Amino acid sequence: MGMGRIVVDKSLSGHVTTSEGRPQLSVGRKAAFAVACVAAGFLPMSAGYIHSSVVRFVYGLLVTVVMLALALMARRRSAWRRYWQIPLAFFGMALFVLADNYVPDFLRANVLHVGTTSGNPIASTVSGTIIIQFNELLETVLAVLVVLWISRSSLSSIYFRRGRFGRAYVIGIIGLVGFYVLTYRVLSHSRFIPVHGTLDVNRYLSLTPTLLVVAGMNAFLEELLFRGLLMSKLNIAFGPYLATFVQAVIFASWHVGITYTPVVLVFIVLDVFPLGLLAGYLTRSSGSILPGWLFHIGVDIAIYLPFLSYVS
Repeated sequence: MGMGRIVVDKSLSGHVTTSEGRPQLSVGRKAAFAVACVAAGFLPMSAGYIHSSVVRFVYGLLVTVVMLALALMARRRSAWRRYWQIPLAFFGMALFVLADNYVPDFLRANVLHVGTTSGNPIASTVSGTIIIQFNELLETVLAVLVVLWISRSSLSSIYFRRGRFGRAYVIGIIGLVGFYVLTYRVLSHSRFIPVHGTLDVNRYLSLTPTLLVVAGMNAFLEELLFRGLLMSKLNIAFGPYLATFVQAVIFASWHVGITYTPVVLVFIVLDVFPLGLLAGYLTRSSGSILPGWLFHIGVDIAIYLPFLSYVS
C-alpha cells in the first residue's frame, strides 16, 4: 500500500475515476471524443465551402453559438465540467473564422481599395498585405482574449510566457535561420510554391524585412490559436501526446482549401502536419509558444516570399 498507488474504478457512464476523485475518459470514449474534436475543429473552416455569403454567415454564426452553448452546458454538468473549456476553445476558433470571413474583404474594398492577385490571396500591394495580415493577428488575439475572459484564465495558461530557455529555443532559432537560407536556394529553382519573376540575392534581401513581419504575424496567430489556446485545453482530456496529435490534425485540416501550391495534399502531409507536431513538442518542452513561433516563421517564409513576389 504505497503512497503512489492509484485505485481505478470504471463507472457505467464510461468514465474512469481515480482514487483522487478525478474523472478520466475511458479509452473508447477518449477515442470518440478525439474524433469529435477533430470534426469540431474543422467545422468553422467548412463555411468556406458555402457559396452564398448570407448562408455562409448564418452557418458560421450558428457554429460559433453552438460551441459556446456546448461549453456553458458542459460547465453546468458535473460529469463534463472538467472538459468545458475544450468546446470553449473551439468557440474562440469559430469566432476568429467568423470575423476573418468578412473583415479582410471589408478592409480591402472600403479602406485599402485593393484587391487580390492570382499569386497573393491577401492583397495586391505590399502595404495591403501587411495590414490585412495584422488584422488577422488582431482578430486572433481578440478571440483568444474573449475565451480567457469567459474562462477566467491567464495568458500563461495557454503557454503565452517566456518559458524555459533550452533545447526548444535552440531548435526554433536554428529552424528560423535554416529555413531563411534554404528558402532562397530552393524556391529560386522550384515550382512547389511558384515565385513571380527572377529571385536573386538582392531582391531576396530587399524583401526580407517585410517577409519577416508578415510571416511572423501569421506564425504567431497560428501558434497562439493552435498550440496555445487549443492544445492547452485538449490536454485536459487527452494528456500531452494525444492532445499534440489532435491539434496537429486540426491544424492540418485548416489548410485543406489552400490555393498557393498546386500540390496541396503533399504540402499538408509533408509540411503542415509535421509542423503542427513539432511546434506542439517545442511548446510542451519549453512551456512557451515562442520556440514554435520562431520555427514556424522559418517555415512560413517559403509561403510569404511568393506572395510578396507578386506585388513587389
